[in-house]
Amino acid sequence: MSEQSMVRVVSIIGAGTMGRRIAYGCVVRGVRSQLFDVSEAAVQEAMEAVGKLVEEVPVTPAADPDVAMSLLHACSDLEASVTGADWVIETVPENLELKRTVLADIGAAAPRGALITSNTSSIPGSWLADSTGRPGRFVNMNWGTPEHLKVEVMGHDATAPETIAAAERFLRQIGLVPIVARREIQGYPTNRIWRAIKKESLYLIAGGYLTPEDIDRAWMLDWHTDVGPCGLMDIVGLDVIRDIETVYYEASGDASDKPPQFLDEMVTRGERGVKSGKGFYDYPSPAYQAEGWLTEGSGEAFLPLREP
Repeated sequence: MSEQSMVRVVSIIGAGTMGRRIAYGCVVRGVRSQLFDVSEAAVQEAMEAVGKLVEEVPVTPAADPDVAMSLLHACSDLEASVTGADWVIETVPENLELKRTVLADIGAAAPRGALITSNTSSIPGSWLADSTGRPGRFVNMNWGTPEHLKVEVMGHDATAPETIAAAERFLRQIGLVPIVARREIQGYPTNRIWRAIKKESLYLIAGGYLTPEDIDRAWMLDWHTDVGPCGLMDIVGLDVIRDIETVYYEASGDASDKPPQFLDEMVTRGERGVKSGKGFYDYPSPAYQAEGWLTEGSGEAFLPLREP
């Protein structure tokens, strides 16, 4: 990769779970990250969370925590955060109108040469691109947890081929593997596979067929993973899961896409998963990490009322 094509500055708009993950992925690979959120408290929490990730999950043995954190900068306003940016990544909550508003602000403030991406999980780029004022330089990306190497890249009908190529180069630069969608589809191609697993798991819980514990036990035993679908939903955030499912439901009108009532009730109670300390499991020490848990009997800690 030539020096000219290297990404040097990334602006991240939104300091939640995914904003922190993206900032971490950039700074440990030597890319300056400028982080902004409307909540100053969220930015400070994000700075601390990224620092912890840099210490605990080093991407390479050569990654120096102090050097990495020197590349992370908290910004007090959006305009300052996009100064000098090669890429601007929006990662605000999964709400169409909110994203369009934020992307319009980004498009107005970002350098003319900057590329813009949304980290949306379920909203097609064609629903967002015109709000940026530069649809040809806009593309969707879907990042995973800090341990995941895969990032899905999905353009829309107006995305320039050069933008897709730039996204691939950027992700390779920071040690990640781009999976490029050949056509736009709501939710990204491979993310839809996870969505099918997630949706079916929620259906089985809502209907009283299985507990979250036994769904995860079965999955972990079958596929030899360290976490099951319900534990993974806790990691993503149950509020985020609820919002994503709502987007699908509003797009399709299909009752089977509507988030189950018990999920909405959990979010209302503040049980949002890892971020709140409680979801399907209690954190920071979820039951599925305990020795012997995998081979224990059926869980009884979570038995919601059967839903119609």
